[in-house]
Amino acid sequence: MAKFTRNPLRLAYIVYLGTIAMMLFFLIYPFLRYALANAARYPLGHRIRRFWGNWLMLLGMVKIKTIFEAPIDGNQPYIITPNHTSYVDIATLTVGLKKLDFSFMAKAELLKIPLFSIWFKTIDIAVDRKNARKAAEAYIKATKFFDSGRSLVIFPEGTISAQVPKMIKFKDGPFKLAIEKQIPILPVSILGNHLIFDDSKKITGRPGFVTQYVHKPISTKGLTLEDVEALKMQVFDSINIKLHEYGYQ
Repeated sequence: MAKFTRNPLRLAYIVYLGTIAMMLFFLIYPFLRYALANAARYPLGHRIRRFWGNWLMLLGMVKIKTIFEAPIDGNQPYIITPNHTSYVDIATLTVGLKKLDFSFMAKAELLKIPLFSIWFKTIDIAVDRKNARKAAEAYIKATKFFDSGRSLVIFPEGTISAQVPKMIKFKDGPFKLAIEKQIPILPVSILGNHLIFDDSKKITGRPGFVTQYVHKPISTKGLTLEDVEALKMQVFDSINIKLHEYGYQ
């Protein structure tokens, strides 16, 4: 288990950021309960999450710059595949990808976080990779997800690794799903979030600037499951090149 930094300023920032996150969440919770009580109101739940993320980043003194390599279609569902560097990834993606309505597919441990689990019990998909049956159920739920026309964020690394910002090997799941559903992949390079909040070795953080580089969508039209490995490597390489460009590799 990671230990807290001994740097008093960075420790104070982590405590401050956590306190702000909880206070904002308590403020939005009644509205969130209403929005997520009915699947028809899930887009409202996403907008409330964006409101929460905007204020968290503003009060946390975090400036987000989102760069789009090419225009994206707000009416087109995507499987969004970012590198995973920090617990603030969810907030910065929600804030930065304003044109899209999306949910997250992430590890089941998030269900254990009090209050915040409301998202993963409703709008998002929790995956218990330690339980084959539950993992299969989550995958089946994901295959039906796109009928709503919404996009889905899947972190292809599956976890925040101990070597961030360097990436670990991608899992096949998001790429198999994209090919099976013929949904385009939208790679995103997250650059600098681990400096805002890092718990890979020692829990530390600071205010600052982060960049999210949204790569050109990759079509999966006509691809088969035999193309999973090539598609996976294409996405890995595109994100990795951007990490190198920003000095994070």
